[in-house]
Amino acid sequence: MKLRLVLRILWGLCCMLLLWVAVADSIQFSKHPELYPIGCEGLSWSYESSENYILTGWVAIGWSAIGFVASACYRFKYSGKILLVHFVLTLLRCCWICIVIYG
Repeated sequence: MKLRLVLRILWGLCCMLLLWVAVADSIQFSKHPELYPIGCEGLSWSYESSENYILTGWVAIGWSAIGFVASACYRFKYSGKILLVHFVLTLLRCCWICIVIYG
């Protein structure tokens, strides 16, 4: 039982960190969009236009918020399963990004 609590706390902290990074990046992009390679070919869909990059930022903010809320709602009936699914999908997404970038 303590291991689950520790894992929930760690995942919640990771999601809070990712949330902070996504919000800080969105603020930085709104202030200085010239620092980002928007419109460059060969990069991901996110960099095709400013609208795509903003949408990607909002998705990252939402995904991180879902993970934080799922880790904080430990009394919810299916919170453990929701948290596990969130973790696995995040891990798969990170692996996919690594394959695309380095593969």
